[in-house]
Amino acid sequence: MTRKLSNRIWSMLSLLLVLLMLPSCSDDDKPVPTPPPPPPAPETPPTLLSINLKLDSQLELSMSEDSVYTLKGIEGNTDPYFFLNPLEEDVPEECCVLEFEYTLAEDIDNFEIFFVNAKGVVEPARSSSFGTVKASSEWATYSLRLKKKRKEFDWGYMDEKLRIDIGSTDRTQMQIKNMKLRVMNEEEKKAEEEEDNIINEKLKYEQSIKDYLAKDYPCAVTEVNVAADKITVTGNCTGEGTFFLAEIPTYVDLFRINKVDDAYKIPLNKASFSETVNRRRTVDGYEYDGLLSRWAIFKEGAEKDELVSHARYADKVASIRSIEALNPAGKKGLGGIINSEHLESDIRDLGITSATINICPVLFMHSTKQADDIEHQYNGKTYYFNKSFLEGNLDAPLRIAAKYNVAVAGIILIHPASALGADQGIASILQHPDYNVKGTYTMPNMTTVESTDCYAAILDFLAQRYCTKEMRITHWIMHNEIDGAINWVNMGDPEVATFMETYMRSVRMCYNIVHQYDQNARVYIPFTHGWTQMAGGDWYRVTDMLDMLNQYSKAEGDFFWAPACHSYPEQLGNPKVWNDKNSTFSMKTQFVSLKNLEVLNKWVLTPSNKYLGTHNRSVWLSETGTGTSVTPTESDNTYQAAGFAYGWKKIKALEGIEGIQWHNWYDNPAEAVLLGLRFQEGTGKPEAGQPKPVWYTYQKAGTPEEDEYFEQYLPLIGISDWNIIQEIPD
Repeated sequence: MTRKLSNRIWSMLSLLLVLLMLPSCSDDDKPVPTPPPPPPAPETPPTLLSINLKLDSQLELSMSEDSVYTLKGIEGNTDPYFFLNPLEEDVPEECCVLEFEYTLAEDIDNFEIFFVNAKGVVEPARSSSFGTVKASSEWATYSLRLKKKRKEFDWGYMDEKLRIDIGSTDRTQMQIKNMKLRVMNEEEKKAEEEEDNIINEKLKYEQSIKDYLAKDYPCAVTEVNVAADKITVTGNCTGEGTFFLAEIPTYVDLFRINKVDDAYKIPLNKASFSETVNRRRTVDGYEYDGLLSRWAIFKEGAEKDELVSHARYADKVASIRSIEALNPAGKKGLGGIINSEHLESDIRDLGITSATINICPVLFMHSTKQADDIEHQYNGKTYYFNKSFLEGNLDAPLRIAAKYNVAVAGIILIHPASALGADQGIASILQHPDYNVKGTYTMPNMTTVESTDCYAAILDFLAQRYCTKEMRITHWIMHNEIDGAINWVNMGDPEVATFMETYMRSVRMCYNIVHQYDQNARVYIPFTHGWTQMAGGDWYRVTDMLDMLNQYSKAEGDFFWAPACHSYPEQLGNPKVWNDKNSTFSMKTQFVSLKNLEVLNKWVLTPSNKYLGTHNRSVWLSETGTGTSVTPTESDNTYQAAGFAYGWKKIKALEGIEGIQWHNWYDNPAEAVLLGLRFQEGTGKPEAGQPKPVWYTYQKAGTPEEDEYFEQYLPLIGISDWNIIQEIPD
């Protein structure tokens, strides 16, 4: 009984204790104590990185006892780079900032990273450029967010590594320490989020262009006829609502129009129409030429006008003067002609029938008149071009070319404002607003009436001066290697459709302006040797761009454009092009080199790729050749000639290949490869400027002596005859 009572008393005391711990009615307004927050999760430690001192890197590398790396450039090597040691384990996903401390004697002009997989393959398509690294005599910290690149290349696993390229100079002097991959800090996370928002907006814009090209609109502009002073636009529209025809000037973004300005609207009251308007109008003090515009049908909306047709450029352009067609008489050409002592003799002795010439307007155009300038009137405004520069750099070689009926393609290259020798006034107007420092050249700025008129004035001046029998440009290559636009036609790093929308404005401007002076002129679209594989980091696929060119031709009216391909060997310094393993005989090949030109030939001869469905878009190999390393042996130079012989046999046999314009005329070690028909000039060596073995092979090509001379290359290539043309399956 005593035990039971004790248990009961203990139970009552326990209950009383619990009740005392409960809050009373008067405590309802008091906060209930909350448990302390859990301690923050420990931050992921960084992954430490080290430089491999043994791999060939075109640098003198060393490491001190306190793990400071010293990098020194080797004279004559202009592609310095180094490798990191392979990762010892997978890198945590959140470790996505590359950071190191450094000292640097001179700015790195192009800091580039290759994301190398566990197999050790270094692929240009798995690389990305990150611009300039600033010089510093004191220890400075460099950090780079790589979250997107890690995801894009699926990189960061055990045994993978990085190759880091540090510009294009042999004067590199750099120290590096404390290299690692770490977690982003709060500031970097915010920057990454803002960047993601911008990218999302860009992707929406990109999709709007793709939707436009693919859409089957109910209305259509069927023809645009540009006369001397008037423009006549015909078409048809169907459906309910109020429709109008709109002029879309070059500097107006079709995909950002909400309401069309009343000044550019023409009401439409009939299902079929033909409207004639004045060709020129005054905009912000500039006279704008409607020759450059495209025309589209809209349906009136309260808040936003609805596009109900594709836009269309000029189909017919009135001639200011006419000149007969000049097509190459043969397939041998010369790339990048200059006013050299060997120009006339090489054109004659090599049997040259085509050529290219670089045209860099901001180097010879002035914003204000100089004493030696030529004045050019365009749309009521005066522009200035340096007479001495033109006579020495363009007139002289073009006169020699014309003397021998050489068809010359002018390559239009726009330097940014930072370029040495650029007129700052002109360059700042022409530099695209989204240009970044990664680009050697910029996309021309066509976002304002001022910049559009300036660019049009350049094209008008060039066409007027060089569409003559005495100085002739017959073909116009619009910029350089557009699949590598981030380097060669820079307008930031847009998606492919966004780039092509702007690029097409430049192409159409040139085509329409030049056709006033030469109705036979063609424009050419320059590509690298990439095909289904991107030839460089942050580049585009050539096949995607060709498909889009066909889409634009179908949607906005066809015109005579053609591919200008740079079908180099896969490895520029290896002339044994027949061994290019990724240049296959398939329309899905990764690359198109001299080995598999049959792919280009088949593309050109495919009916769906033809101009108006009937005319071949003949290919120019406008920058193509075989080369060696910068320190070649005599055997290497022989193989360079053999590589050309192999390619020539294909060029000669393929209907769709109009010709090759050999690059480079002279060896140029700054290209990190020797591609010349002649040895480098000005070296003081006995062979300076003299013909190389490939020069003599080039000379024999296309002559009665070709077969006998080319026999020496058969055993080098490992074949018994020149029956090397391959069928490309559908």
